[in-house]
Amino acid sequence: MTQPLRPAGPGDQILLIDGSSFIFRAYFQAARQDDKYNYRPSDGLPTGAVRLFCAKLLQFLRDGAAGVTPTHIAIVFDAPGGSFRKEIYPEYKGHRPDAPEDLKAQMPLMRAAARAFGFEPVEIAGFEADDIIATYAVQAAERGADALIVSSDKDLMQLIGPHVRFYDFESGQKGKPGYRPERNLDAAAAAEKWEGVSPEKIGDVLALMGDASDNVPGVPGIGLKTAAQLIREYGDLETLLMQASSIKQPKRREALTEHAESARLSKRLVSLYCAAPVPVTLDTLRLTPLDAKPVIAFLKALEVNQLTKRVGDLYGVDPATVEADPGLVSAGPGAARYKGTSDISAPVSDEPVGQITADTVGSPTAFAAVRRQAVAALPVNREAYETVTEPARLQHWVRRGLEAGLVAFDTETTSVDANACDLVGFSLAIAPGEACYVPLQHRSGADLFGGGMTPGQIPLAEALRIVKPLMEDGSVLKIGQNIKYDWIVMKRYGVMLRPLDDTMLISYALDAGIGSHGMDELSRRHLGHETIPYSEVAGSGKSAVTFDRVEIAKAAVYAAEDADITLRLWQALKPRLAAEHKSTVYETLERPLIEVIARMEMRGIGIDRTILSRLSGDFAQSLLRLEAQIHEMAGEKFLLSSPKQTGDILFGKFNLPGAKKTPTGQWATPATLLEELVQAGHELPAVILEWRQLAKLKSTYTDALPGYVNQTTKRVHSSFALASTTTGRLSSSEPNLQNIPIRTEEGRKIRAAFVAQPGFKIVSADYSQIELRVLAHIAEIPQLRQAFAEGIDIHAATASAMFGVPLNDMTSDLRRKAKTINFGIIYGISAFGLAQRLNIPHGEASSFIKQYFERFPGIRDYIEATKQLCRDQGYVSTIFGRACHYPQIRSAGAQERAGIERAAINAPIQGSAADIIRRAMIRMDGALSEAGLAAQMLLQVHDELVFEVPDGEVEATIPVVKTVMENAAAPAITLKVPLAVDAKAARNWDEAH
Repeated sequence: MTQPLRPAGPGDQILLIDGSSFIFRAYFQAARQDDKYNYRPSDGLPTGAVRLFCAKLLQFLRDGAAGVTPTHIAIVFDAPGGSFRKEIYPEYKGHRPDAPEDLKAQMPLMRAAARAFGFEPVEIAGFEADDIIATYAVQAAERGADALIVSSDKDLMQLIGPHVRFYDFESGQKGKPGYRPERNLDAAAAAEKWEGVSPEKIGDVLALMGDASDNVPGVPGIGLKTAAQLIREYGDLETLLMQASSIKQPKRREALTEHAESARLSKRLVSLYCAAPVPVTLDTLRLTPLDAKPVIAFLKALEVNQLTKRVGDLYGVDPATVEADPGLVSAGPGAARYKGTSDISAPVSDEPVGQITADTVGSPTAFAAVRRQAVAALPVNREAYETVTEPARLQHWVRRGLEAGLVAFDTETTSVDANACDLVGFSLAIAPGEACYVPLQHRSGADLFGGGMTPGQIPLAEALRIVKPLMEDGSVLKIGQNIKYDWIVMKRYGVMLRPLDDTMLISYALDAGIGSHGMDELSRRHLGHETIPYSEVAGSGKSAVTFDRVEIAKAAVYAAEDADITLRLWQALKPRLAAEHKSTVYETLERPLIEVIARMEMRGIGIDRTILSRLSGDFAQSLLRLEAQIHEMAGEKFLLSSPKQTGDILFGKFNLPGAKKTPTGQWATPATLLEELVQAGHELPAVILEWRQLAKLKSTYTDALPGYVNQTTKRVHSSFALASTTTGRLSSSEPNLQNIPIRTEEGRKIRAAFVAQPGFKIVSADYSQIELRVLAHIAEIPQLRQAFAEGIDIHAATASAMFGVPLNDMTSDLRRKAKTINFGIIYGISAFGLAQRLNIPHGEASSFIKQYFERFPGIRDYIEATKQLCRDQGYVSTIFGRACHYPQIRSAGAQERAGIERAAINAPIQGSAADIIRRAMIRMDGALSEAGLAAQMLLQVHDELVFEVPDGEVEATIPVVKTVMENAAAPAITLKVPLAVDAKAARNWDEAH
């Protein structure tokens, strides 16, 4: 080309021709015509199909297709040898008979015809024509161009959207005989054809109904109408399969349950891979004026006289002046001329798949579906992973990451404690299937106590020096799975990871309540791939070793796969954020919290071992006293830590009511059952409960906490999980600092052991009744809103409204009942539960609840509306848009369904409160820094934040903390009630609360 091609963009019309589909349609159409047209007269070479193919190409060039005049044309073929789908399912297309011999003879002629017309046929080993077309369609739509897919393959209808249409060439031309408008499909027409299912869900329908022509198994007995109905009802295939057990129709339920994996396999087979390594760029597909002479030379060689004359007439070339060129008929790829240039090896686009935006294929929803299917369709090849042992190779990977603008990253360490582990190695992935592992500190098995580094590793300091520019480059996105852990590890080694994306949190923002968000589960759910179990590499039980003792070859495959799968998950999940309107949730509540929590975990909190040691002794004496009391009451000694022996005493010896047996045949003694017995007035279960609670405090906290002290920092560093609950609440582990009871004397004594360092104070800032305030905001409850606005005791106000007692005459008993109901209502309390809590008859509790709803009808309306909404859509939302999924809301089991309904009622309230404190945490460090304060956030315990503050800054810090927390909802939400925060400073956590 003498002039550079103008890049494809808005206003361009990309015609994507499925050459493989053309071949078969043209062959069978030619077979219906007179044989004299179907063979070369001189030697009987079959030419009928290629003749019709050439006629159609000429039509597209002259008249376009479906009203579209193309600016670009791609002619795409299936490459010989089959596609990667055969690796997934060897029987894929396995039952198809061989093509007729006279069709086989014409297949090379089809490609030669395309070259004669000036096109380079596009085909890629291991991929189908559909995948190449999908790739071009995505690229075209990304640039704002329009694509028309010319094919008869229904799988390609998945791509239809505002920028992509589908045209079956057998439908003919508008205004001419045989024209069938239903085969010229936009999104609306496709949905009508597919029984109301939008294009991005067609793959789900195909997975259910299967495809006999391609030997895609599907689910037996399910056709188009049933499949479409199910996908419309359940939303997508995976949701349907997860809830299949709740389907009422027995045959349908059994078929879906029994053939769930077949449906998942089928989904992978029909999914399009839209990131194929196309050898011809989109820009190079631009049409240039047709040189008619090669076309005439080709057609004359085929002895297709009528079409030869037509081409000559259309382009002003006398066929008599052009010699037939038999070489064109037999020309292979090396003889190709593409648009006047011999350069047909245009570079493959190395643009990361994930950089394509949610607007690329029609709607964001369509794009997300296509991208997810494409990523899931690409097989994992573990043999392709590289073990990087030379600095030059690591520099190569760093350069590739800088060029790509993103890299999936994962660390391998000696333990799960990010604040205490040693870095053993790290892995990188630049593109699906392109991943490496960099071993750093693997040790030989013979030297178990230090030294003895396995040879062939890059020295730790040098590797960190090489990779640091990539990790700290603000223009390169670092993608991880639970990347908070990797952030802490690398920060300890002097490397800052930023900016970040986390596949675990993306999944959490999308699917909270639908399965777990660990990488192994996400890989199964979204990629259909089973990752290497950690136990397979490092062993389990007594044979387990730390990762530095794992052989490098085994470690490399495991670690590189982690990075590879993380990148693929990101490509599959990230587009769904925009498509499902969850980008704001992820960008404002999830991603910014990663560094906030990581810094908080690194700070840790100090403990006083002396206090804990004394408490352990005190608790031990109390346990002995309680044990003696229990044995005396039971009339015999038994092992209190044994549920079996405890059950034998309570239900075997004393025959107490409510006895239940476990599947193993022993008596069940859960805390809930013992509490019911206590409410019924039985004394022995009360003392047993007291013993159990104290024993747990001793083992979990006073005995165990000193063992969690970091030997370097001398502080306790709890780990906070960001994606472990359905509602957005954080959870704490190793140790769990969120379960220390605050309403018992023993719990408060344990909190007193958490202390500030010398010269500092502990500041505790706690939201006051935040969930009731959220309820007052969500539901129409004027009395509660007024009480919160005026700062009136909310429980007293509730009691006054319920029982008609003036606030000045309020009794503590009435207030206690109102408080119990207020908090119980949030959790969907029943009359039975309230009766237990207040120790009153069931009828009286039922009357209280009825009276409560009569006084506050907005709460009743909220409860009923929330349950119905959850039944209708399978999830409820917080005021900030977080979706909390409860797929079992339609469970056939009444008890399970009731429990899920209670959770669904509470979720918008608890979840909104959790989102508010997340927003406060995200803003807190910046606000403190801006105010010039040195306070540091150490802990989050549900509605409470704990800080360590220099003595001289306490008075200045508390107002800043309160302001951030009380205004955390703004500006996204204007609450109809004010938030209130109680904050106090003291020497230890207990005194500060």
